[in-house]
Amino acid sequence: MNKAIRTILIIIGVGLVIFFGYEYATEPKMVDGVLSKDIDEKGKPVEVTKVFTPEDSIYFSAKQNRFWIDEARIIWYKGDFEQENRILVQENVKVNDAKYFSAKLTIPEGLEEGSYGVIIYVQDKEIMEEKATFELEV
Repeated sequence: MNKAIRTILIIIGVGLVIFFGYEYATEPKMVDGVLSKDIDEKGKPVEVTKVFTPEDSIYFSAKQNRFWIDEARIIWYKGDFEQENRILVQENVKVNDAKYFSAKLTIPEGLEEGSYGVIIYVQDKEIMEEKATFELEV
């Protein structure tokens, strides 16, 4: 009887390890992507918003959700998320002390009023982790 119970417990244990390991490995590596006008001294977003003016700095921040991911690629767009609409690609963005990947878009001269967006990827991967949209009001 003890042998049967031990075998069942081992099978259940192995099944749980496989299940949670799979969930951990396949869930998003970055979460909570937000836009803000600033970040604090540790790197957390402050003044979260989706509307900016030409005088503002725009920060995109996404929280690290897996300890082994330490570099990201962040791509900024004007309008739809299409290759031809890219306005800035930031490679090798490092995770900061607050466990956020943060990138700053200083609005260049002549950037038009309208809808914009940003997507974050794990560096060298093509799977989108988080995205956000915002409006530039002139």
